[in-house]
Amino acid sequence: MKPKRIMLFGTGGGSGVTRFLVDSAATHKRLGNFDPMVVFRRKRNPLGQQFIDDLEADDVPWAEVRAAPKIVTITQLRRRIREFRPDIFVVHGHSDHIWGRMAAIRERVPIVIMVEQNIERYVWLQRLRSVALARHTDAIVAVSHGVGENLVRLGHPRHTLHVIHNGTLPGRFDRAAEVPLDEREPAVLMAARFARQKDHASLIRAAGLLRDRGTPVKIRLAGCGSSRHERKVRRLVTEFGLRDQVEFLGPRDDIAALLAQHRVSVLSTRYEGLAIAVVEAMVAGCAVVASNVVGVEDVIEHGKTGWLVKPGDPESLARGITEALGPEGVARAAAGRGFALRYLSMEKIVSDYESLFRTL
Repeated sequence: MKPKRIMLFGTGGGSGVTRFLVDSAATHKRLGNFDPMVVFRRKRNPLGQQFIDDLEADDVPWAEVRAAPKIVTITQLRRRIREFRPDIFVVHGHSDHIWGRMAAIRERVPIVIMVEQNIERYVWLQRLRSVALARHTDAIVAVSHGVGENLVRLGHPRHTLHVIHNGTLPGRFDRAAEVPLDEREPAVLMAARFARQKDHASLIRAAGLLRDRGTPVKIRLAGCGSSRHERKVRRLVTEFGLRDQVEFLGPRDDIAALLAQHRVSVLSTRYEGLAIAVVEAMVAGCAVVASNVVGVEDVIEHGKTGWLVKPGDPESLARGITEALGPEGVARAAAGRGFALRYLSMEKIVSDYESLFRTL
């Protein structure tokens, strides 16, 4: 029998969803059980060359559709569906799962699956549309238990809900993991975009506390995002007199190499879907300190695989960083890597999706 065809749809803006679409499609292709195609909703810039190279290296077909107006998005996506004729349509992320399901249902794709990637704030019309489309959706996947509970609160049916975590390709971080923790710089890396969701401010304040106690720590911030939020963080660094201690790295495509240089990875955040930055840091062998919020608590077991700290609390964050830089950091980093390799590798996650496909 020929493999069933899967069409994966989501944002092509370079976010974690884009990376997940590329990695999961490539993994489906390598496993050989299903035949994937990826369609991206084009954002401001075309799909990044690294994503294209990865897809073409695994012989995964891909295409882009216009991001707006939505009637054009849906029309172009329906055309791609008619050309590829998928047996299964999987759409990742808000609000793409609304427009994607509209197109797939109208084209009578046999199986339609929605994947929610984050704790989203729905305006009333989006909520109405999503819940109405749920009646014609074969399965709803949440990337963490907290995300799933949020969907149920919004009115989505629990009986079609499944929790499948996001994952990463461990091989991308194997060289980083080979660097022993005590040979890395005793410094902190936070790889996250500048946005309302992320809490860079608490990390800056924690750095100030550590400096005032006579134990200054180098902090490096990798990522881009909102220029307005980045300016706020830069002003805070100046206000606290930390310009020699905090370094802004900008957007980077060498996260594995950066993680290999740092003993500690921090994710200070207000909420997450599933914190893929935490997963990557664990696989790279870092000691990980992160806010105890939805989307992180599924990944870190406090006291064993990392540190969970009180959200928005610089004191708690400073204490976690201090402990992670100490002897306990080595043990928890090793335990974290073992957990991530076992439960959060892309092959494990894709196998879970394929089991769901077969059930449907």
